[in-house]
This record gives sequence, structure tokens and C-alpha cells, in this order.
Amino acid sequence: MKFVVITTLLLLVLLTLSFILTQLLAFNARRKLPAEGRFTEVNGGIIHWTEQGEGETIILIHGLGGNHHNFNYMISELSQKFHVVSIDRLGSAWSTREDFSYATLDAQADAIVDFINKQNFKRPLLIGHSLGGAFSLSIGIRHADKIRGLALICPASMAIENTPDIFRDLEIHSSGGRLFLANFLSGPFGLLKQNRFLTEIFKPEPITPAFDIKGGAILSRLPSQFQTTCEDLIAAKASQNDVVSKLTQLNVPTHVIFAEDDVILDAKRHGVAFSEATGARLVMIPKTGHMLPVTQPKLCNKFIEDVMSATDARFEFGNN
Repeated sequence: MKFVVITTLLLLVLLTLSFILTQLLAFNARRKLPAEGRFTEVNGGIIHWTEQGEGETIILIHGLGGNHHNFNYMISELSQKFHVVSIDRLGSAWSTREDFSYATLDAQADAIVDFINKQNFKRPLLIGHSLGGAFSLSIGIRHADKIRGLALICPASMAIENTPDIFRDLEIHSSGGRLFLANFLSGPFGLLKQNRFLTEIFKPEPITPAFDIKGGAILSRLPSQFQTTCEDLIAAKASQNDVVSKLTQLNVPTHVIFAEDDVILDAKRHGVAFSEATGARLVMIPKTGHMLPVTQPKLCNKFIEDVMSATDARFEFGNN
């Protein structure tokens, strides 16, 4: 009996300390990267977004566990030629989401379309990175009249058969479990896992210096972000087959740039096979990894400029 009491007290103390650490890390993240943009209420929640530049509109859509800061390495140059809008998807960073039902690919895609309509953007080009590519494809299939086309960067374009190792711990199907872990354990979890996580998503390239702040990685320490990432992963795996089954209905100009050595999404499956299935133009970049918007911003910007110019010109891609 005494052992049980002592063990229970120790667990309570550890949980209390973990909760305090989680909240302190979240407070520090909010302090270092406060909301800097505007907020638009959409179906399913509120989207936080920023804009820079003038001209034709492009909308940047980040991937799993990311936020609008992931594109900061591209925006300065890109906004000199275009009106660049960068969003936090529903539930990510400073955006909110009403509940799990709005985590599916189509629901999040519909929220982005609602955002486009409410801001009166005239047929923007969608730039989707990683899982952001899957949301972009859903829009291209079901709302082609709302957009100019798709420029996808290392997109999750086909069904996700195997969850990458670094994401498997986030496949938590219990809503109560996700809520508990987000508020009590996501702080220590993030500290223990972040370096390995970043190493994997950047491979074979090194982690970009200052990615914690400039790239927005510090916002992954928000309990709400942990919960959103878990939900997005589960919902994407459950709903992506439906989107992939409709790829024959994709009827907008679609261009893809893919990292040849991506260890998160297989380039042959999500790049080559997707291109063959849809006729999308594909550019493969050798000796690069999944985080092209961060490690190769000049190449990504050149790719986007090519898509915007609607030409068939070939580009010589090299290291920036």
C-alpha cells in the first residue's frame, strides 16, 4: 500500500513538472513569435495569414506540423514580383480549428477556398509544400474555377501507405489521449524529439541555422500545435485515398518540384508516379531533401516564376 501511494505521488509530481515545462515552453514560443498577421473567420475555424508585395496573388500552404514561417526564406524575393499570401492552416500556429471533423483534406481545402472567397482573391496560384500539396490537390480537383493552378513542392500527392518513422508517435487515435499529451507531455516530448525530427526532414542537407525562429519551428511547442499535428496526420491517412481516386478530375495546370533524396515522401511515388498519372510537369532536384522551401528558396522561387509565366521554358536548376 505504501509503495502504491509513493508511486502515485511521484507520478503526480512528474506530471505536474511536465505540465509546467510544457506551458513555459509554449509561453516562450508565443513571446518569441507572436501573431503578426491578420485573421479571417472561415468554415471550420479562423485562419491567420500574412501578405507581402503586389501583383498577382500566390498562396503558400505549409505541410504537417508546419506554419507560415516555413516560407520565410522565399518570401522576401518572391514578394518583389507577386502578392504573396502565407497562411497558417486550420489549427496550426495562430489559426484555430473548431474540432477534428475539420481536419480532413477536403474540409481544410474548403476552408482555404472560403478564405480565398472572403478575401476576394482572383484565381491565385496555390503553392503547397508536403501535406500542403494534398490540400492544394483537393482544391484543384473540386474548385478548379477558384485558382490559377498548382505549384507543388515535395507534395504528398499519392496515398500515404507507410507513416514516416518520425511521425509514428503522433498517430494517437484517442481524442482524450491527444488532449492529455498535448497539455502535459508535449513539452518534454518536443525537447527530446526535435533534433532528430529536424535532422530527418532536412536530410541529406544540414538543418538550416536559425530555423527555430525564422522557420517557425519553435511554434511546434504549442500544445495546440501538437494536437493539430496528430489530428492532421490521422485525418490525412484516412482521407487521402478519396482525393487520390479523383486525380483524373484534376483539371488545372499542375507543376511539381521534388527533392530527389527526400526521406519523408518518396520522390518516385509522390513525384514521378504522380506526374505520370496526371501529366503534371515535374522537376527533380538532386542531392536535396524534403525542406526545399528552406534549403533551396531560390530554386523554389524560380520554379514558381516559371509556373506564373505559363511558359514551357526549361530552367537550369542548381544549388543556390
